[in-house]
Amino acid sequence: MSVDKILQDLKNDHNFRTLPHLRHEGKFVYKESKKLLNLASNDYLALSYDEELKEEFLSNLKKEYNYFSSSSSRSLSGNFGIYEELEDYLKADFKDKEILHFNSGYHLNLSCIAALSSLNKTLFLADKLIHASMIDGLRLNGADFFRYKHNDLDHLVSLIQKHYEKYENIIILSEALFSMDGDFSDLKALVELKKNYPKIKLYIDEAHSVGCFDKKGLGFAKSLGLENEIDFLVFTFGKAVASMGACMICAKKYKDFFINKARAFIYSTALPPINVAFTLFIFKNMAKFQNKRENLYHLSQFLKDKLQEKNLQILGDSYIISLILGDNKKALAIAQILEKGGIFAPAIKEPTVPKNTARIRFSLHAGLDQNDLEQILELL
Repeated sequence: MSVDKILQDLKNDHNFRTLPHLRHEGKFVYKESKKLLNLASNDYLALSYDEELKEEFLSNLKKEYNYFSSSSSRSLSGNFGIYEELEDYLKADFKDKEILHFNSGYHLNLSCIAALSSLNKTLFLADKLIHASMIDGLRLNGADFFRYKHNDLDHLVSLIQKHYEKYENIIILSEALFSMDGDFSDLKALVELKKNYPKIKLYIDEAHSVGCFDKKGLGFAKSLGLENEIDFLVFTFGKAVASMGACMICAKKYKDFFINKARAFIYSTALPPINVAFTLFIFKNMAKFQNKRENLYHLSQFLKDKLQEKNLQILGDSYIISLILGDNKKALAIAQILEKGGIFAPAIKEPTVPKNTARIRFSLHAGLDQNDLEQILELL
C-alpha cells in the first residue's frame, strides 16, 4: 500500500493526525490566539509551570551539573555523578532493589522487555491495554506472549495454567494506573498470583501514578506496601514529576543485565545532567506536594460524580477520566465544541484506544479548581 493511500484512508476514517501549534501559559494553552484551559497534559501535580519551584532549583544547581548535554552514553564518558545521586536517593525507599535511569519510558520499556525476551523459555502475559512501548518491546525481539483481557484475572489465570509447564519464566506486564481507561491494576491479586506460581515475575509500569500516590510520591505499589513484591517497577518522569526520563527498579542482577543488554540504554546519549538534577530535586520535595495530591483527588471525584449525574458514559477511577463517544467523527465533534468553549481536550482515537471507543480524555491536574470543571460540565 502506498503512502498516499495510507494517508487518505486515515483522513476518510477521521483518524489523520496533525500537530497543533500551541503556546503555553500556566494551565492554559493558546491555539491560533485562542486561550484554552489545557486538559490534555499529564502534568498531574501542576509542577511544570511552578515558577517559584524552578527558581529554587536553578538557584541551588551545582555547577558540575549545569550541562545541557551529556555528550555520550553512560557506559562511555556520559556517566555524570548526578545519575548515581538520583539512583541512590530512590534506592533508599526500595528494599534490596537497585535503580537504573533511562532517557524515557518508551526507551526503557522497549529495550528492557526486548532484553528479557532473550532469556531462555520466557513467556509474557500482557494486559490488553498496556502501553504501546511495552507491546513494541515484545515484538522487537519476537517474544512469546499472549494478551489477557483487560484486568481480567480469570483469563490471566487460565493462560498461566495452560502454559505454566512449558516455560521457565512467566512475566506479567501491566500498568499500575492505565493511561486511557484511568483504572487501576489489581496489584494485590497479581502479587498473590506470584506467590501461588513461583515462575511468575511482575513487570508494572507506574508512568501515570508515580508522584500522585504515597506521601513521598513513590507510586501506587508503594502506597499499598507492595513495592518489594514487584520484580520490575517502572517510574517515568515526564508526567507528574514534570521532568524527563524514566527508571527501572529491580534486583541488582537485573540492573547489571539491563546495563549490558538494554540496547536503548547502551546506544543512547544520556539525558542532560541538568534534567536529571531537576528530577532529583522534585523527588526530594515530593512530601511537600501532599496538598496538591489531595486537591487532585477531590477534583477528580467531583468531575466524575457530575458526569455520572448527566448519564454520560465515562471511564476512570482517578484523575484520568474519559468520556466514551464511540466513533472518531463524534469524538472530533465534541472536541470542537469544547475548544470553542475554551477547553483544550483533543479526541483520542484508534490505535491509541481500541476501535469504536474514541473518547475525550480529561487529564486533570492539581492546578485546576472547581470553576474550571464547571466550565466543562456546561459545555457537555
